[in-house]
Amino acid sequence: MILDFLLSNFEILLFFAICFLVLGFILLFFFQSLKFKEEKDIAIEYVNDLNSFNKEIKEYLSLIGNFLEQQKNEIQKVSEKIVDIEREINRLAEIKGSEDVLTQAIEMAREGSSREEIKNKTGLREDEVEAIYTYYRNKI
Repeated sequence: MILDFLLSNFEILLFFAICFLVLGFILLFFFQSLKFKEEKDIAIEYVNDLNSFNKEIKEYLSLIGNFLEQQKNEIQKVSEKIVDIEREINRLAEIKGSEDVLTQAIEMAREGSSREEIKNKTGLREDEVEAIYTYYRNKI
């Protein structure tokens, strides 16, 4: 009886089965399309977030670059000042050193040391020793 019913209505049952499969495929396609759209929107939102983050990083790095450039310029200025100060210190040390040598030579001349002793102890040139010896010898 069931078999007779199925055989007699086979075409109708086959039609409904095919309709059911077609409807299932259509629903599957529809749900897949919705899911794809949601994922697409999420991906676009993620890309937009990345772009804004990259812009912020670019601005931050630009500010850091400008700051470092300013610091570099300041360091160069300070370095130049240090070099100038070192030159001035060296110049003053040379002047002070020559003054000390001259003072020593004058004292030796006043004490009655010979020209040769003054020249050997101070390292002055012979003409400088002669001038000091002539002017400061035995003058108190």
